[in-house]
Amino acid sequence: MGRLSMAGAASASSVSSPPPATSRNPLRATVRRWARKAAFALAVLAIVSPAILVFLWMLSLSLKTELDNLAYPPVFIPHPPTFANYRQVFAENAMGLYFVNSLIVSGCATLIALAVGVPAGYGIARLQAHRTTVLILIARMTPALSFLIPLFTVYQFLGLNNTLTALVITHLVITVPIVVYIMAGYFETLPRELEEAALID
Repeated sequence: MGRLSMAGAASASSVSSPPPATSRNPLRATVRRWARKAAFALAVLAIVSPAILVFLWMLSLSLKTELDNLAYPPVFIPHPPTFANYRQVFAENAMGLYFVNSLIVSGCATLIALAVGVPAGYGIARLQAHRTTVLILIARMTPALSFLIPLFTVYQFLGLNNTLTALVITHLVITVPIVVYIMAGYFETLPRELEEAALID
């Protein structure tokens, strides 16, 4: 009887125990992972596709003649494409000068913003000046259009209208607060022990 009861218990435990993992489980996990990636890719494509279509339509318009641009139904792929529009733009406008001016303004604004924002962010982070951080964030959230009239008045008083210096200062009004805010958040994550070790070294 004892042997029969032990055999019955063993058979019952073998029946109730879950079946061993088969090769289906890794396959299911792989399928689910690829399904999630495909769904994410489709969502990104659905969100980005309007901007991509607008860019492609602008490119198509630039490669078509005026008759093709007014054609109905619209012609998406020009045949044959023409570069006359690009030649006209570069011939009638000083695009090289505009490009150099853009490089000068963006480069100077970026360098000055870093030169001012990095030390300011470090000081705010080490002094725990959270009120100053909030004030800088408010300055960043202020619409840029609200600065136009005061800046124009100052530029007119200083004789800076129609100069690259005025453009650089205008960019600094927007870029310096965001650089200070980002750098302050970055320096707050650095431990003080790292700076003390650097000072000792």
